[in-house]
Amino acid sequence: MGPRRTDFISLPILAAGNLTRFCSLLSISGAVLVVVITISACAAHAQNTLPFEVSNSKNIKWSPAEAGRIYASACDLLARTVRPENPPQLHPKLLLVLGADQDEYVRDGGVNEVRLKSWNPEMFAEAVVLGAVREVLRADDLKRVAHESVSLAGATVSASELKGR
Repeated sequence: MGPRRTDFISLPILAAGNLTRFCSLLSISGAVLVVVITISACAAHAQNTLPFEVSNSKNIKWSPAEAGRIYASACDLLARTVRPENPPQLHPKLLLVLGADQDEYVRDGGVNEVRLKSWNPEMFAEAVVLGAVREVLRADDLKRVAHESVSLAGATVSASELKGR
């Protein structure tokens, strides 16, 4: 046999004098919960609208808006530098890791990771450019350029090298 309905009504907090206070408390708690959820959703949406992923487990202070602008301008400037007449749309996959042990750029497969101890706009911009360069020059292009560089260096001799022979 389950609890009777009168068992719930007879609780002291729901007594006639406390019912108004309980309802007010419930309303305030509900309003606070709605505000917290809304703020969390807005913050998550702001990070989800960035063209790159972010890991910030140490809650390092940074500006998502600034980072988004840097990402866009770095990609745009590189595209216009490489092909001014018809700039490509560059969107390198990037993971920004804030609170890392050291500042470094790591490429793991198709993901470019910029690991920063703290927010550094210059280092972030460099990492975006490095990632975008990989979109302009594919792996086979990079190998070809590297091979041609070695061949050209071997075919070129400086005057001092000729003099020493």
